[in-house]
Amino acid sequence: MQSWRGWLVGTIVLSLASLVGSAGRAGNDPLPLVVYAQPGTNADSLWMAEAKGFLKAEGLEVQIRLFPSGTTAIQSFKAGGGDIMYTGDLPALQYWQSGAAYRLIAPSERDAKGYLVVATNAIKSPKDLTGKTVATRVGSTGSWFISEYLRKNGIDEAAVTVKNLDPPLMPAALCRGDIDAFFIWQPTPAKALQICPDKIHYLSTAEGYVKGYSVFGARPDWLATPEGADKAKRFLRAVRKGAAAAAADFPATAAYLNQKFGLSEAEVKEQRDILERVLKFDQVFFDDFCAENQWQERTGQQKAPSDLGNWIWPDGLKSIDPAAVTAAPPPC
Repeated sequence: MQSWRGWLVGTIVLSLASLVGSAGRAGNDPLPLVVYAQPGTNADSLWMAEAKGFLKAEGLEVQIRLFPSGTTAIQSFKAGGGDIMYTGDLPALQYWQSGAAYRLIAPSERDAKGYLVVATNAIKSPKDLTGKTVATRVGSTGSWFISEYLRKNGIDEAAVTVKNLDPPLMPAALCRGDIDAFFIWQPTPAKALQICPDKIHYLSTAEGYVKGYSVFGARPDWLATPEGADKAKRFLRAVRKGAAAAAADFPATAAYLNQKFGLSEAEVKEQRDILERVLKFDQVFFDDFCAENQWQERTGQQKAPSDLGNWIWPDGLKSIDPAAVTAAPPPC
């Protein structure tokens, strides 16, 4: 009997110690979070949140996995990897429209001048692209850019061959003459000019054609859990602080992006000067994505308007700043 009592007391003591230890870990240990992102200045709010320790200050232990494009990141996200994923606007919109479990947490940045057509010197006007081969990351915002650029310049899309390439492969392909032009976002255009400046030039920006976004989102089931929602809100707070730091401290931003991605100060400044850090669901956001969906309908990619209110997860931004969330429009 004494032996049994001793065992029981010992078990209770060990159980209590385990509970106390678990409570201590839950309260003090950083919360793991896996973020899929792409290299470049357009996510400088994320990189400065990392550099300045804002992510750690929010109690997060963030592992950032890099992908050459958001379209490529989606392939891994589909397989169950990652918690939060950065992509461009079109990949994010199409992924949700396909019925995938995905909600948008916030737009990170937007701009039109950071998306460019880079062409060989033989291509002097839009009409010169007729019968030529151009590249983009098919399924990315580059696809929308090509379509609108050709349409608004009176060029039949069927008269231009579109080749699918990841952004890092485009400069060499253009300099070798494998393609005649490419449509993509910075820093790839700047990299191409560094490789063969005597052979190529910037033909156009996306201004007047499309506006590109960098956005980030997560799975709705994850966001519906207390733990997932808490991590997402912590992450949002950190990147909002990162956005403020990036806006206020160019030298630190340029130095960190040089250290992390090898970007020169000039490359960082070129993109920084034209991007708008968003981190809110405003009327401009809804207007731009309504325009994008209307292009999808016009080109047969979608058969009906999309209800953007079902796509976004406004809870995170509302918890930080209710004014950062504008009411979603009717399906558009």
